[in-house]
This record gives sequence, structure tokens and C-alpha cells, in this order.
Amino acid sequence: MKIFLKYSALAVAAMVITTGCSNRLGNMTMVSTNNVDGLKAEVTSKDRVKGKSCNYMAVIIPFGDFQNRLQIATDNAIDNGHKAGIKGDTLVNVKIDVSNWGIPLIYGQNCLKVEGDLIQLSDSMSK
Repeated sequence: MKIFLKYSALAVAAMVITTGCSNRLGNMTMVSTNNVDGLKAEVTSKDRVKGKSCNYMAVIIPFGDFQNRLQIATDNAIDNGHKAGIKGDTLVNVKIDVSNWGIPLIYGQNCLKVEGDLIQLSDSMSK
């Protein structure tokens, strides 16, 4: 009986240790880390646009949108640019950050932040 309890405890510990999850960060129309041929992007505003998508945890229960976080943060940045009067549909020179903080098992916050220059892509492609 002691051996059964010992192995049961080990099995439960192994299951707890090996749990995990995966999340989709978003669906992007265009992403590149290199220069794009034919793109003559001219940044018309000195202001960079910012957007974010946050998830929260209260008493070990998670809240928020766990899917498409990168897409939501990017859409928020573009919308914030439009609200500021900046014309555009594409972000260039983008910086993406993730920040975490909280009190373990009581409250926590995880935010994905996007910041970039908003340009009008349809006007910037060469023919």
C-alpha cells in the first residue's frame, strides 16, 4: 500500500510539473524583419502609435482574450493613430514588448504592447 501511495504521489507530481498551454498571438497580414522591395514608406507623423492587449489573473483564475493578442494590440495601435488624426493602415518600425507583474496566486497582469510608425501602404507601393 505504501508503494502504491508513493507512486501515485509521483504520478500526480509529474502531471502537475508537465502541464502547459499554448496561445495564438495573432493573425498578421504582413510581417517582415527585413527591408521590403518596392516599399517606399514615408513616415508622415513624428508621433508613434501605441496599442496593447492585456490579460489578468485574480485568485488563480485568468481573465481576458488569450487568442489573437498580437492582432488586438496592433489593431489598437492603428485605431489610436486614426483617433490622433494620423492617416495609415500599416505599422512600420514596430517594437513589441511583453510585461508581467503581480502578486503570485492573488493578482497578476500580462500585457503585450505594440508601438510603431503608421503609414498608408496603398500609397507607398511602387508600380
